[in-house]
Formats: sequence, C-alpha cells, structure tokens
Amino acid sequence: MLKKLLATVFLCSAFAVSAPSFAVDLSNPYSVIEQSANQLFPHLKEMKTEIQNNPNKVKDLIKQDLMPYVDIKYASFKVLGPSISDTNEQQRARFVKAFETYIIDTYASAVGKYNEQTIEIDKKVQQEEKNAIVTVLVKTADQQKYTVLFKLRKNNKTGEWKVYDLVAEGISLLSSKQAEFSNLISKYGIDEVCSQLENHELKVDNKAK
Repeated sequence: MLKKLLATVFLCSAFAVSAPSFAVDLSNPYSVIEQSANQLFPHLKEMKTEIQNNPNKVKDLIKQDLMPYVDIKYASFKVLGPSISDTNEQQRARFVKAFETYIIDTYASAVGKYNEQTIEIDKKVQQEEKNAIVTVLVKTADQQKYTVLFKLRKNNKTGEWKVYDLVAEGISLLSSKQAEFSNLISKYGIDEVCSQLENHELKVDNKAK
C-alpha cells in the first residue's frame, strides 16, 4: 500500500510542480504550484505518445521543467538525516547529485503513468516566514481522490520558494526516504549507496517500505 501511495505522490508532484514554457513566479508558494499546474496538463497530454515511445526524453523534460523548482540540496540533506554528521563535503555533494538522478528516474517512471488526472489547489496556503504548505486535491480518472500537501521552503538569499517535501494521505515522502536511506547507509556506507544510485542499482530494503 505504501509503495503504491508513494508512486501516486511522485506522479502528483510531477504534474503539480513542473514548469511550462514560461518562468514560474517563485516569490509566492501558491504561484509555484498554481501557475505551473495550469500549463503542464495540456503539455503532458500533447506529449503522452512521445513520452511512452521514448522514456529517456521525459527525463530531459523533467531536468529542464521540474528540478529547477525543487530544493534538491535541502531535501537530500534531510534524507541523510543523522547520517550527515558522518560524511564530508565531497560525499555530501556526491549524494546530492546521485539523489537528484534517483528522483529524476522516479519522476520519469511516474509521468509515464499519466492518465489525465485533475487537481484542485486550495488557495488557503499555510504560510510562515520561511515555510509554507500548499494543499492539492488530486482526482484520478476512476474518480479516486488523494490529498497531497506540498511543503515549500524560502531561500534566505534569493527569496525564492521551492518544494522540498510531499505528504500524501499523511505519509511524508521525505520521512519515508530518510528511513529507507538510513538503513542502506548503515548497511553499505555512504559511498556504496552513492554508487548504487549512480548506477541505477539501488538495493531497496523492503523493510523500509
């Protein structure tokens, strides 16, 4: 059940956070979600056949249109959790890059499952000085509904808001990945886990799921 739900989370994030052909307003957490979502659905529908026929092409699309709006460094460090104290600067930089590749691959797989889902974005944003939560209701083609919370963080230097976590039906993607990677790092070490990510050979611990 958790695996299926997390797949849904990845799918929703790809739809609701990716950017269209114009620059998204990053000064407002609601705009990051609302502006991009309103443009991406037609884009995905138009490219549906092309994406299915060429999986690698969607990876390029995600790199260009999704990752600029995700705070991958912050998310990666959160996933490392307590393990980060046992790493050096070079290992942390390597993990961030490897984890980004892992996320891109996961998004690419999710986008391939696009089936014209629709979303409703709550205009009542839970916003503090540096953190915000945007609530999105996802409706699938078979009328199932999922509530997804997009957690955003404001960069102190740039003033830009970016997504760093997703919570679907009470399950945090960041927390689940932290538990998963904590087990893997304890078992194999940070360097081996980075190698597994880079080589697309992550040895997932089923107990972490």
